[in-house]
Parts: sequence; structure tokens; C-alpha cells
Amino acid sequence: MEHTTQQAIKSVQYIILLALSVVILFPFAWLLLSSFKDNFEIMSGNHLIPKNWTFDNYVKIMTEIPMLTFFKNSAFIAVMATIGGIFASAMSAFVFAKLQFKGRDTLFTMVLVVMMIPGVVTMIPLFIIIKSVGLMDSLWALILPNWTGAAFSVFFLRQHMMSIPHDLYESAKMEGCSPFRIFMTIYLPLVKSALATLAVLNFIGHWNDLLGPLIYLNSPEKMTITVGISYFRGQYVTDYPVVLAGVFLSLIPTVVVFMFLQKYLTKGMLISGLK
Repeated sequence: MEHTTQQAIKSVQYIILLALSVVILFPFAWLLLSSFKDNFEIMSGNHLIPKNWTFDNYVKIMTEIPMLTFFKNSAFIAVMATIGGIFASAMSAFVFAKLQFKGRDTLFTMVLVVMMIPGVVTMIPLFIIIKSVGLMDSLWALILPNWTGAAFSVFFLRQHMMSIPHDLYESAKMEGCSPFRIFMTIYLPLVKSALATLAVLNFIGHWNDLLGPLIYLNSPEKMTITVGISYFRGQYVTDYPVVLAGVFLSLIPTVVVFMFLQKYLTKGMLISGLK
């Protein structure tokens, strides 16, 4: 009887998860199928599956704009900003988690306060700094500011590093290791799940950034994929099938990154939830 009840509960759980999966995946299925329709068929909205399949939308977006250049620019910005930002955040987290110095807790409180400040507040000061150092219309304008680390990443990694026994740090220190070597060879590998979690979140955030390129970039050849897709949005007429084809293509790198780091992402989230 008890076994039958457990089977029934498990079946209900599977049905609920299946229903939620359909709800979550439906927009992506609609996006993919709509990218093979013409504008008239999309606006009519009568059919989910295209009646007349066409690949012209993908041909159009690959030939009418320098799509590969936009891809390359977006990939360069997302990869460099993610690597530099996470490394800087990890170093800060290690300092706040393991090193003892006067004012450490006050500084960490200031980091937490930064998390409460909306990004739009720092937009104008950051623009003035970028312009004063001559980085306007450069991809580095979207990369270098992230190399100072992010408050949430520092907080997230500090929590993981504090869970590692402090005796490990003391033992390595007694063996003559410097704090930087301890950080690089011991602590950084031990928090790779948390690093992978932040890598996915940061990569997706930088890849989908639209406001940053519009503020700091002027040259068409330096634009990113998000700006490139917006070129097909006119003031009066929008070529929706081409826009949807571009959006689908832009999703591929983020899906690949997510699939590649999924194991570590799940583990990092699970550890965070248990703390």
C-alpha cells in the first residue's frame, strides 16, 4: 500500500515537471518555428508550425549585416569580461574570507552596500571615466570596468571559501606558501562549482547586454550581436522573421555555455542552497 502511494506521488511529480517543462520550452519552440515563417504568416498568428518553410530569414541576417563580426565582438567581450571579473571577485572573496587585517569587516560591509546601488546610478560617472581614459568606441570599454569584480560575486564566493576549513590555509602557510599561491593552488580549485555558476550568469549577462554597446560603441564594425539584431527593427516596419532568426542564432552560444557547465552550475546552486 505504501509502495503504491509513493509511486502515485512520484507519477504526479513527473506530470507536474513535464507540464512545467512544456510551459518553459514553448517560447523557445515558438521562436524557432517562427524564424522559418514569412512576415505575413507571423502577423496572422494562425499556425504554430509554418505552412511554407523558408530559410530566407537566416540568409538575410547573415548577408545584410556583418553577423560574424558581431558574433566575434560579443564573444570577445563576454569571455574577457567574465574571466577577468570572476578572477578579481575570487581574489577579493579570498581576502575577505581568509586574511586578517584591520578594517576587513568594514570593507566587506561596504561591498554589501554596493549590492544595493542600482547600476543606473553609476552610469554617468563610469561614462566620464571611460571617456577620460580614451576608451570610447573600444571593446575594452565594456571589458575593463568588469575587471574590478562585482559585489554579488565577491559575496557569493566568500561564502563558499568560508566553508573550507581554515586549517587548510594555516597548514599551507606553515609550509611556506604565500597567500597568492594558496589562493591559486588550493582555494580556487575547491570553489570551481561556484566559479562555474558565476561564469554562466556573467557570460549570459554580458552576451545579452544591449545598453552598454549603445553607450560606448559608435563604429558599426565594433557593435555586438544584440545591437546588430536591432538593425532590423524599423521605425514603422519591423522584419520580425529576420529578428527572430537573429535572436535564435544569438541564443546558441549561451546554450552551449550552459550545457558545458551545467554539472558545475547545478552543484554550485545546490551548495549555496544548503548553506
